[in-house]
Amino acid sequence: MEDIHDRWPHRWITDKAKSSISEVEGLGVFATEPIRKDELVAIIGGVIVPCSEMPEYINLVCPAGIQLNEDYFIVPTTRKELEDTGVFNHSCNPNVGFSGDIQLVAMKDICPGEELAFDYAFNITLIEDLQCKCGYEKCREIITKDDWKIKDIQDRYGQYFSPYLKKRL
Repeated sequence: MEDIHDRWPHRWITDKAKSSISEVEGLGVFATEPIRKDELVAIIGGVIVPCSEMPEYINLVCPAGIQLNEDYFIVPTTRKELEDTGVFNHSCNPNVGFSGDIQLVAMKDICPGEELAFDYAFNITLIEDLQCKCGYEKCREIITKDDWKIKDIQDRYGQYFSPYLKKRL
């Protein structure tokens, strides 16, 4: 019997984008065809890790995942899985956001060659401060686990926050 993960992966990314080298950080996801506003671009799957074990997961695998609630994250099963299906980098001028717990949609029309990125404030509550490299003229420069609390970010992008953070607004 074939490995079901080869046929039905934990993560899905639109055929209109691919993983490639990013000027922002390592790998990124880039549009290869036009993507329309509200179009589904990715479904983030993986394994469930308790919040208390996320530091160990980050050390063993990678600093990635979606916080589902106070107790659990959904994370890639391996670093390779994340690299194969795409690393969504941070941008202070995002073009993708959440539609439900694990779906990412285009927040605006996206042109071929454009990097797909979301603001880590949309779902991240368990990170060390990060130096932002997005290059946006209004870049926050330092990304923190509390950026989701910034009123301006809530006002502009609140509809694209993860359901977990929407409940906390």
